[in-house]
Amino acid sequence: LRVTELAAKTKPEKILESVLRTSIRLEVGELLGTSKELSGILANAIKPKSVDSKVEAHSVWTKTRGLLIKIAMHCDGQAINAVINTGSQLNIVNKHIWKT
Repeated sequence: LRVTELAAKTKPEKILESVLRTSIRLEVGELLGTSKELSGILANAIKPKSVDSKVEAHSVWTKTRGLLIKIAMHCDGQAINAVINTGSQLNIVNKHIWKT
């Protein structure tokens, strides 16, 4: 095998490693335009995700207030029973729960 003196002194693996670590200035659009896979990964990363939790709601008829929706939930680790008023423009929370 014939190799030049210069080729004998170089190590392709080191050169590749150096090239892959080299910073380049590139617009995000250019980068995403060249890689369909990278575009898909970015799109999935910024999609809102559902919180994986079980929500159990109950509806209760009261004599004075009609139908109430009650949900057992946690607020900052504290178990609470929330009453959901779907017609309200304000959310009201007990001061004790709010301060925890």
